[in-house]
Amino acid sequence: MGSTIACIAPAVRRAKALSKAVAAFAAGERLDAFSMAGYLAAKSPPSRIVLCPSGRSVARDLEFLSLAARRLLWPAPPVRFQQAIGGLRNTDGPASLGQRREEAAVSGGLSAVLLLEGNVGLVRARAALSAGGPRDWVVESPGRVRLSPRQLDRLAGSGIRWSALAPVTLVALFATPALARARARWKGLLPATTRVWVRD
Repeated sequence: MGSTIACIAPAVRRAKALSKAVAAFAAGERLDAFSMAGYLAAKSPPSRIVLCPSGRSVARDLEFLSLAARRLLWPAPPVRFQQAIGGLRNTDGPASLGQRREEAAVSGGLSAVLLLEGNVGLVRARAALSAGGPRDWVVESPGRVRLSPRQLDRLAGSGIRWSALAPVTLVALFATPALARARARWKGLLPATTRVWVRD
């Protein structure tokens, strides 16, 4: 049994209900239920998550997945930056071979990042943006960023890309049969290797 898995739904009551069904797919795992806002506000939330759209409609489920992709599913920074930041913070840890290969495929010519430790609110984000530095921003975790989806979208329009020193790991998507059939509509939002657990 690994660490606790967070079951994240649009509302905590729905997350609690769905986590009981998730247990059938995650035998032996400890589960905890969160709303999206509750997960981001938690002091030390589980790093492994299952996304649990409400299931009321495919359209609303797609909105939830889009929000999760923009707000939670941020990659780790390239390994060389992790090592440099770890050296400064005395927390350097070795990256896995798989992570190094993935980085080689996606990091391209990235030459600089901006490290933002602690909480990042709108005032701090605006100051960082106006300073004209790198557009690749590294934070401790997605929960340290205290910005609304609209504010994040505006920053994305200015070229800001986020990564996290402690990224979340998407264990699975807990989907209705209708959402599972609509994979073509959400596959670009989630990692290609995402497991889909189809609920009754």
